[in-house]
Amino acid sequence: MTGFARIALLALLVAASVSSAVAAEVAMKGPEILAALKGAHVQGDNWSQEFDDGGATTYTRDGRHQEGRWDVRGDQYCSLWPPSDAWACYNMTMDSLDPAHEQVTWISADGSRNTAHLIRKGQ
Repeated sequence: MTGFARIALLALLVAASVSSAVAAEVAMKGPEILAALKGAHVQGDNWSQEFDDGGATTYTRDGRHQEGRWDVRGDQYCSLWPPSDAWACYNMTMDSLDPAHEQVTWISADGSRNTAHLIRKGQ
């Protein structure tokens, strides 16, 4: 094997290991969503949200709070924000490459993504 071939092979191996480390995002099932969010707090860019054990939730952005409800239906996270009476549901993923810095992502039906740092109850 030539020196160039060795370098090319090494570059491919490094690229494969980096992509597998980055690809830690996995789809969450209903019981996983419930376990992750029950009593938890998430911190996004310029916003945060609290998830009560009983299904109440508080969204905070720019010092303003909005009270709503949350639930898990099937394998989706669902939320209700008054005055609307319509529930909106989202698929969720978790990136748990580093358990101290878990990231959750909500994915809407149109593919929009919203990611936040998960702080589990008791952390």
